[in-house]
Amino acid sequence: MTKKIEFYSDGLLLKGIFYKANETLKKYKTIIMCHGFGGIKELLLPKYANIFSKNGFDVFTFDYRGFGESEGECRIIPEEQIRDILSLINFANNFEDLKENKIALWGTSLGGAYALKVSTLCNKIMGVYAQITFSNGFRNNTSYLNQDELAKLEKTIENLVHNEIIKNKVLKVNLKKILNDKQSIEFLNKYGNDFKEAFDIKLPFSTINNINKFSIDSILQQINIPTLLVQADLDTVNLPNEMEYIYNNLKNNKSLIHVDGGHYDVYEGDTFTKLISDQLLWFSKAF
Repeated sequence: MTKKIEFYSDGLLLKGIFYKANETLKKYKTIIMCHGFGGIKELLLPKYANIFSKNGFDVFTFDYRGFGESEGECRIIPEEQIRDILSLINFANNFEDLKENKIALWGTSLGGAYALKVSTLCNKIMGVYAQITFSNGFRNNTSYLNQDELAKLEKTIENLVHNEIIKNKVLKVNLKKILNDKQSIEFLNKYGNDFKEAFDIKLPFSTINNINKFSIDSILQQINIPTLLVQADLDTVNLPNEMEYIYNNLKNNKSLIHVDGGHYDVYEGDTFTKLISDQLLWFSKAF
């Protein structure tokens, strides 16, 4: 059974979906799902949420502020989206009869980094699952650039940020201008017709700067709850060495699964089937 939910974050009305656990298999655990860059709750997440709920987990999905059905300006500022997750945790912890449930976070891509960060900000979190994410935005997004290319990018961002501050002039670009690697373009083309409204959004170009400044390097050793990570070894969006960095800097209660594929292969086919099985087992027994 599913139910639409509404809650507020910084005064903005956010909307989501609650997937009620199958009572006969009820685990008394709540999974809060955090989607990735520019995503919405209807994209990719429902098939996970449905499987989780059928296997006894209560599940919440939602739209960050400014995306999907939620109020707000369409932009990606990690600190704001993290506050949205914290607001949902508070909502979920007091929703219907779930107060006694243990709460876990599930995050994919950018949402994976958020989930890891939030686990250090809220003592209600008992476990974290994070797949195909990164630890340091600047390192992840610029490691393939030579010195001249990096200098050009930094100058472009500096000029755009200056125009936003001085002239209130915000350059907005199509999602495909930011997610412009081959794996992302193939993904956007594949799902473009089904989620046209979501993929036709325009984001401030300074979003790149916001992501580059976002890092969880300094908080990884603070995480002391069970953590399951998934690394796509051919990922060109969030590089494999970023997942390895996260794993190597977690202290304990950690596991890392390798996938022989690209960034978006985790969502489909045999890879999805294998991973969802691993996730069900982990969420059932890890905490």
